[in-house]
Amino acid sequence: MLNFLNYQTHPHYRDKIVFYYRYHDIYTSMQNELKNHHKSFETTEEDDGSKTYYVIVKASDFDTASACNVTALSSHKKPFLADKALRIFIMTIFILATLFALTGYIVTHFFNP
Repeated sequence: MLNFLNYQTHPHYRDKIVFYYRYHDIYTSMQNELKNHHKSFETTEEDDGSKTYYVIVKASDFDTASACNVTALSSHKKPFLADKALRIFIMTIFILATLFALTGYIVTHFFNP
């Protein structure tokens, strides 16, 4: 199943929520936000080829933790495609496909006898 959000219920403790991050700067921001709101939390790190950082909060503090999560994520925006050359290539393909479709529309609607 696809997870579009970066949190889920703790697999062993139903009264806890786990937030996970791939970038250390976002992870640090989340910790700072929780400290600023005086909420208790636990942290752990996992390195299985790529680092994953976990912040564990009580389910009763979910609303505050969710707001802290949004603040942390929005303060460190990352591009969807980090490689600039790949980004330009994808945009070029998209523009060419759009122009091809637009040309087909114009030809069939205005130059069709």
